[in-house]
Amino acid sequence: MSIIGHDLKLKHLNPSWKHTLGYDDHELIERDFLSLVHPDDLERAKSEAGRVMIAGSTFDFEVRFRAKDGAWRHLSWTVTSDATRSLFYAVARDVTRAKELQRELTQAQKLEAVGQLASGVAHEINTPMQFIGDNVRFAIDSFGDLVKLMNATREVVHAPGVPQEAKDRLTRLSRDLDLDYLVEEIPRALTESRDGVRRVAELVKALKEFAHPDTALLEAADVNQTITRALILSRGVTKHVARVEAQFGEVPPIPCQPGLLGQVFLNLIVNAAHAIEDKWKKTGDTQPGLITVTSALVGERVVVKIGDSGCGIPQAVRERIFEPFFTTKEVGRGSGQGLPLVRSVIVERHHGEVAFETEVGVGTTFIISLPLTRPQQAEPPHDETEQQAA
Repeated sequence: MSIIGHDLKLKHLNPSWKHTLGYDDHELIERDFLSLVHPDDLERAKSEAGRVMIAGSTFDFEVRFRAKDGAWRHLSWTVTSDATRSLFYAVARDVTRAKELQRELTQAQKLEAVGQLASGVAHEINTPMQFIGDNVRFAIDSFGDLVKLMNATREVVHAPGVPQEAKDRLTRLSRDLDLDYLVEEIPRALTESRDGVRRVAELVKALKEFAHPDTALLEAADVNQTITRALILSRGVTKHVARVEAQFGEVPPIPCQPGLLGQVFLNLIVNAAHAIEDKWKKTGDTQPGLITVTSALVGERVVVKIGDSGCGIPQAVRERIFEPFFTTKEVGRGSGQGLPLVRSVIVERHHGEVAFETEVGVGTTFIISLPLTRPQQAEPPHDETEQQAA
């Protein structure tokens, strides 16, 4: 509960404000209500305040409010005025957790839809690639037999007793067809085709496994395989900007949700490629960068590091990179959902840790630490701020 004057300054606060936002009374009394509102919500807050002043009715609206620690809390407001419209009575509920849960649900629904589509596409690609691969293998084996026949024919041509006319005709045909060139190049072309089929098969397999919906239950999975699938899926983005070096240590299977973990690794790898592109734009240098991916067993944890030689994270935004919807990328390139998803999946779903090391102009390394053992099932977090009115 709070009382706000017609000048929009806070006049009275109940104790819940301290619990919800961390401020003491003296830090907020006579402070402008709008000074704590998120810049993107400021116009809406002004509009709602104006409506209350003019109409004097009760209005409900929602804005983000800055807490003392700098975090933004989503507050749902109910505001009404007294008879003279000189004072306004406002009740605010902290709905931050509800917003986060809604965002996670929306993200999960999107991933499920994309997963179903990807799984269907992978299945459709897999069928023709199987018979293309079979045909390429057949051609490789058969060509070897044809080479044997051709060599035997050459021996016959040079054998005594063969009419000169037949020898000349076979010699001209061999020259016109450039058989020596074909014998050298056809096996190479077929081998490259076989390797291409193998790579597509790997991509399809990674896509199918990545698209497989996760349950809420943890299962033992190989982190190195999960990283490998993410590297395969991100190849279309990384190959144009960087050399990728992967070094996997011997790590045991860990209890996890492989699909969500794969999403984390994919996001970080794509972010690494974008960081290198951003550095290109700033420096004008388009030399391929470097993305490094490593895994190792450190004590009772599996530690995965994903680094880049990109532009680094500026000091001014380092504390905000895991904040939902915050992004430094241009419109259409970043939604501000990637790193919050990384933190949510690693910290909340897997009881792990996320950290990063960065230097402007040199690059950034994200460090993911995951426990080897299944965490004890904890009680669902009880968000007291959702049930207290400020």
